[in-house]
Amino acid sequence: MSSNQAIVDACHRAYTGFEKNDSSDLVALMSPDVVFHFPTSLPYGGTFHGQKGFVAFYKDLFDHYYEYFNYDLHTVLDAGSHVVVPVRARAKAKNGRTMENEHLLLFAVTDGLITEARLYADTAKGRDVLEGLEFSPSAAD
Repeated sequence: MSSNQAIVDACHRAYTGFEKNDSSDLVALMSPDVVFHFPTSLPYGGTFHGQKGFVAFYKDLFDHYYEYFNYDLHTVLDAGSHVVVPVRARAKAKNGRTMENEHLLLFAVTDGLITEARLYADTAKGRDVLEGLEFSPSAAD
């Protein structure tokens, strides 16, 4: 069993089943000092710190931009110091427009905890689906 097995299992739960995405186990495996980097070309992008930052990111997403934003996991790759998670995102913006997009989440892991995360995505698709919505300040620090 890999030393990252708990993270791999939590990723399976967090990014499987479009309407059941449950990241609570994943959040529990984050370092208190975890740093999330989301592309700043999106209105809700920026750098988020700690578990509370991760939760604030998703709260902002649903409060201001999306009715739903769900993932369908392709696989989880345990690379030792990193866990790589390619997913298909499906979302419906508050303006009624929908999006399908490929995302890749890259988690850095130290001593069994996620210490850093970065999202890679086609951000133009994200901006396009939000066209016409009023942008709110990002919840990033």
